[in-house]
Amino acid sequence: MSLRKAVLQRITPLPSRTPSPNIPADWPQSPIETDLEHLTHHIAPDEHLASSSRSKTPSPTNGVVKRWRVNIADHATALPSELATMSLNATVKRDPDLWFDDGNIILLCRDVAFRVYRGLLTRHSVIFRDLFAMAQPSNAETMESCPVVHISDPPDDLRYLLRALCGLRNFPVVPNERMEFAELAALIRMSHKYHVEDVHARSMQHLKLYFTNDLATWDVAGADGNLFLHITPPDAIAAVNLARLTHTDSVLPTALYLCCQLDTELTAGVERSDGTTERLEQRDLELVLRGRTELVRASTRGACSICKPHPSAQCVNKGCERAMREILGMMLDGLQKDPIGDIAGYAALDSWEHWIEDVVELWPLCEPCRAMLHARDLEVRRDVWKHLPQYMGVAVEDWKDPTTK
Repeated sequence: MSLRKAVLQRITPLPSRTPSPNIPADWPQSPIETDLEHLTHHIAPDEHLASSSRSKTPSPTNGVVKRWRVNIADHATALPSELATMSLNATVKRDPDLWFDDGNIILLCRDVAFRVYRGLLTRHSVIFRDLFAMAQPSNAETMESCPVVHISDPPDDLRYLLRALCGLRNFPVVPNERMEFAELAALIRMSHKYHVEDVHARSMQHLKLYFTNDLATWDVAGADGNLFLHITPPDAIAAVNLARLTHTDSVLPTALYLCCQLDTELTAGVERSDGTTERLEQRDLELVLRGRTELVRASTRGACSICKPHPSAQCVNKGCERAMREILGMMLDGLQKDPIGDIAGYAALDSWEHWIEDVVELWPLCEPCRAMLHARDLEVRRDVWKHLPQYMGVAVEDWKDPTTK
């Protein structure tokens, strides 16, 4: 096997955060509904899947969170003609953790009943307050002498929210006690829907800490998350949808970038615990496909930039220039054989550090030239980060440029 072929087989950029084929936002506004004749205490699903319509309300420039009254009629179904006293049975079961004997309101979520505290929920959510106001004992279903309010969200999603509100979940998460991304996504969806502002703000902080606008923060984390959050590659799809839901543009570049690394999940979607499927909207799928082209170009430019046959100004080895020409030739041979592969793939933000160490084992370079290759690697990654929003086809006002000091 020739020397070039031996090195070519070892060209694999070091996986940083990207696996290989691996403050709150503003609330949408709603008019106050004064006609209560058609309102009910049964709230309909709000799944926020790719097929769901999303509010186009822009975020405020001053960052102020505005409280608003929910238009419950938009999400309601008719009250049953006869209201009855319900009981726990084989089809309706109490939640083992969120059933308090002294609770004074029961949330019936499909086949799961949560007995909690009316005052606690109304303190955190104006939406719950309005729902409970219509669930009076005189005209509502009851269960064990408690009014029953029907909630049509997935039970797991409601459970995550109630655990946070009832103090059964440390939130915000402490370091090294990582939260699963499915839980964080549910907290964002539910706190946004029910306007639980404190939970929403903390949830969004966790989301933006991983899907960050800062390269240094990005480099600290890994492909499976950070100290606070455990994530898998397909979770990037939900992250894009959450960014759209909450109008958080700073999350989109990295979330779309990770979607570019996906394989079958990109089109098939990811199944949630409630059986629904999380998919990208058509516009975001198109952004990913166009973004892949830009990332391949950036990877190719970066590889050629790192391998420029110019030794360091402090070079102490006359053979370094010749070695670097050989390295460039090997790189170009690899690009010709595999235009979209390990050299010029979609993971344009990945470091070439591992590859550089492999190269210098076969072509010994002096220490200044070796350090120069690492400096070029960092420069290339900073340039990719600077242009990442542009590559992903989104505009982000607060994107941090690592090339400026």
